[in-house]
Amino acid sequence: MPSNANHQREIDARLAQLFLDDEVIEHTNRLQRVIHQPIKHFANPVYTVEAPWEGNGIVYLGGVYIDPEDSLWKAWYASLYPPEYPEIIYAVCMIVSDDGIHWRRPELDVFIGHNGEKTNIVLELGPDTGGTGAPSIMYEPENDPEPWTMFISTCPKGNWRYKGYLLRSSDGVHWRWVQERHNGLDHGMGDRCTAMLGPDPAFPYVMMSRSEAECRQWNLVRPSHRVAANESAVDESDKHVMVVYPDLEDPPGGQIYHAYGFRYESTYVGLFQWYWETNDPYAEMELITSRDTVHWERINPRKPFLPCGPHGSVSGAFDARATDTALSPPIRFGGLVDVPSQKNGRETLWFYYWGGPAMHGNRHLTWGRGLGMAQLRIDGFCSLRANRFPGMLFTRPMVWPGGKLQVNASVLGGGGGGHVRTEVLDENLAPIEGMTRADSDMLAGDGIRLDQSWGGDENRIAALKGKRIRLKFHLENVDLYSFCSSEKPEQSNISYKLDKADEVYKEKE
Repeated sequence: MPSNANHQREIDARLAQLFLDDEVIEHTNRLQRVIHQPIKHFANPVYTVEAPWEGNGIVYLGGVYIDPEDSLWKAWYASLYPPEYPEIIYAVCMIVSDDGIHWRRPELDVFIGHNGEKTNIVLELGPDTGGTGAPSIMYEPENDPEPWTMFISTCPKGNWRYKGYLLRSSDGVHWRWVQERHNGLDHGMGDRCTAMLGPDPAFPYVMMSRSEAECRQWNLVRPSHRVAANESAVDESDKHVMVVYPDLEDPPGGQIYHAYGFRYESTYVGLFQWYWETNDPYAEMELITSRDTVHWERINPRKPFLPCGPHGSVSGAFDARATDTALSPPIRFGGLVDVPSQKNGRETLWFYYWGGPAMHGNRHLTWGRGLGMAQLRIDGFCSLRANRFPGMLFTRPMVWPGGKLQVNASVLGGGGGGHVRTEVLDENLAPIEGMTRADSDMLAGDGIRLDQSWGGDENRIAALKGKRIRLKFHLENVDLYSFCSSEKPEQSNISYKLDKADEVYKEKE
């Protein structure tokens, strides 16, 4: 079927081209977009609270990163009203890990416990604190010597006018308030306000929450709006753009509890939490996508990306009625892309989330919320699937940047017969000599960077550097996740920090 995508942007094949939207698609035939869910780790929950200042469970997961300074995995989360520490209203805690699976509490000097012990608290908001949302943790190496950024939306006790605050840190432990409380960024948003890094260097912090004024005007039930800001001001030019909301295709019992996003290769990927007001309420995460952080699309077919544990509360799963992903990009982990033996499948995306046995309506069951982890194939948010019938994908025209054509694909069933062949066309759809379907070698099996060749020559397409071409994929019994050139930009929107077998990536502005 033809695409209705906005075709004004140039395709940069140096970055992986995903199919969350129709941006790179000109035409398809007998293909279906399939949403894929990450696989939850068998050891979940990988962390549960034990210290008295952590309260009854993890509340809000602000971010999970591998710190490039010490190679430790670090996670930040909130503690609310711990019963044994009545002086704490809201605190941010940090845990660390050597492998991302086994987590421990470091002994830090920020907050001393009742018995003189060091705790893992990195920020305690004090007795004047009112409503407070999740801490959004961002890593900005260009802000050295304070590369760690925290955004938090809070209000004083007795005043429900939330304001946004940025904090900076050199180590993720000791935080400096950029705005003096209670004189923060007047964003006009409600609770569950998140922040992400956006593309505009003038207003690099994109906040998402519900606009209080617009919700009152239209009687809205928890949609999500967007506004951008810098350290000193909110961008008034596009304030409170509604980005995701329930519509007529959704059951009436759903609310958009919160949303956030992150840069991923050539696009932005986002997640929002559905709060379903059933007799036994529950919450789960669904995908959205954007090219500019202003206009977001829900992805069809609409289905949960990170659902609750199966069989509801009776299952005993720690995430039986609520999942809520970390407000940070997934961690790309599991092998160096430059090692030939590892380039075709050992890397995965690690998504961290907090989950619990109850959502609103069963508040007495909010204890026990723990940290979970789920793994997804690289670029594996969705695929274009050819099943039973051969399918075709025509891309929009693009200027080939040079290098080899690399394809992320997996045959269906594992029994053979599934494959990809790629034909290279000129801008007017005429096959280019030497790179027709007949010349194309079959790509079978499963790999995240399979090198397409023609007549045994995978470098043949490199000769088209600087020329405008189209790609025509012929697909049989296969999932196609993405494609890209092996040529990478010197200054990419994604920067990689390689350490041993680890990769940490984040957005550069």
